[in-house]
Amino acid sequence: MLDVFLVSIAISCFKLQDYSDIFVGPGLIGLVLLQIFTVLLISRISVRRYWESWQSETSYDFEHKDVHCHECHLSQPEGDKCRRCNHALYHHKPNSIQKTWAYLIAATIAIFPANLIPISILLTNGKRLEDTIFSGVAGLVKNGMYGIAVIIFVASIVVPVAKILGLTYILLCIKFKRSVFRRQRMMVYFAVKWIGKWSVMDLFVISIMMTLVDRGQILDFTPGYGAVAFGVVVVLTMLAAESIDPRLIWDQAPKQSEKESINE
Repeated sequence: MLDVFLVSIAISCFKLQDYSDIFVGPGLIGLVLLQIFTVLLISRISVRRYWESWQSETSYDFEHKDVHCHECHLSQPEGDKCRRCNHALYHHKPNSIQKTWAYLIAATIAIFPANLIPISILLTNGKRLEDTIFSGVAGLVKNGMYGIAVIIFVASIVVPVAKILGLTYILLCIKFKRSVFRRQRMMVYFAVKWIGKWSVMDLFVISIMMTLVDRGQILDFTPGYGAVAFGVVVVLTMLAAESIDPRLIWDQAPKQSEKESINE
């Protein structure tokens, strides 16, 4: 989420420019370079390559390979434990559907207070300014910051709702064993996993502003209870995206092809 953090720093500076003068110092340049090099370093990490370097898959002489280890990615015969990493073996994630439904229902409940309760509280010149996500976006539009407003609106409102709707669509298709548009559902699944991290942007902005604003002086910035609810929504939707097993989307494919061959 380092790329999200960099964007959050820029948004925080734009939001604070109405209350103070913002100057870019060498520390910020160093932080940006640190984040960029860290992203490049992480992109070079491959867990599978490390397992292969330790004990290559070709060193195992398996007559047949029936199950794939979810930990070290070794294909091997049926069994209880992985031959290489001793991780539990299973074809599908245990209780994947139940866990995903539980996370989605909880996230759907939490998304209402996250959007209705103030997410930030700013005390300035004796005035108490409370902002929800919608009012914060409206304030940015009023001040002419249309680009930042679009980013916040998409990341904080559109993305969480789209994740809930996308995962619900996939679960319903699995439930009713839909045999068409599987490739499109996989695209929805990968899109949900990719955009999930951008929902954290609002939380990053709040945390950065708390460190930049002098608490108890001219300005006093405090997160509201809406930020807690929004954090719950972000965590639950990310857990839902991780808990669902995409193999379930393709479970009916072999059976469907067998039926078609029989009918022919």
